[in-house]
Amino acid sequence: MAIQLSRRILGQSKMSRLFITLWVLLTIVDGQPQTQGDIIDSPSPPTTSPVNDIIDTSTPTTSPTVTPSLRPSSLPSSIPTLSQAPSREPTDRPSSSATPSQNPSNVPSMSPTLSFTPSAAPIQYSRPTRVDIRYVPWNELDPETQKIAMNLDYTNTTWNKYGANPIEESSWEDLTTEQTGNASLLGYDMKSWDCWINHYE
Repeated sequence: MAIQLSRRILGQSKMSRLFITLWVLLTIVDGQPQTQGDIIDSPSPPTTSPVNDIIDTSTPTTSPTVTPSLRPSSLPSSIPTLSQAPSREPTDRPSSSATPSQNPSNVPSMSPTLSFTPSAAPIQYSRPTRVDIRYVPWNELDPETQKIAMNLDYTNTTWNKYGANPIEESSWEDLTTEQTGNASLLGYDMKSWDCWINHYE
């Protein structure tokens, strides 16, 4: 076919031969398959819609993305985000961690902490030992003990009735030196007197 077209070209004018030659060359090139070297890679056009196949990653990314995702993932990441900065709003529930935070808050919480267990006593308290002689009936006391009790204004009636002697309304510090001396002979000291006799009144 190309030979026949060439023979026809020889019988034409110079301008016609040039036009026909170009047409023949373009026809031949267009009719032949291009080799892989002739193929020029061109970038594919951008997608007009996002990809619907969204797969959640099992581990969080090491750095945040520049633009937010089109929609949030259905499941949170398996590893929480670690941040030294406090959150903007307080959480609805306390954290489950048993260790306190590194830096305490400068402002109190809006609501008190609810607990069904009582708080520990701020001061360890141990009750003084009771002086048993005070609970022995008057007629069973020996004469020496009765004399010491009478120095503290006790009688048969006030000894057998607790709280009847006005001295029991006085703390150890309110007693005179003579009274504390007699109370010591009965086995009392400041702690036991204030606890078992004055009852911290």
